[in-house]
Amino acid sequence: MKGLSDSVGSNSYNLYPACKHASVAITHSVRRELSQAKIAIKITSISPGLVKTNIASKTNLKNLFDEIPALEPEDVADAVLYALGTPPHVQISELTIQRTGEP
Repeated sequence: MKGLSDSVGSNSYNLYPACKHASVAITHSVRRELSQAKIAIKITSISPGLVKTNIASKTNLKNLFDEIPALEPEDVADAVLYALGTPPHVQISELTIQRTGEP
């Protein structure tokens, strides 16, 4: 799972997004390898936007959720359950989840 904020770098924050992009590429590569080997395992790259968790309370971002619309953890859990609940012939290869109004 890769957060959407991981997709944008900055001067002091450039390696983290690159690693997250790499995790998506690896996910797609493994999915293709499993498919070619006729192994029926689904792999989905899930990228949620901002999610209301306690991580912000442990940083200098305590007021973040007052300023930016955020998803609830249950929203992400529902999306994961959706991907897991698809029929065997359906592959959700990538799923992006954002709150309406999130920049």
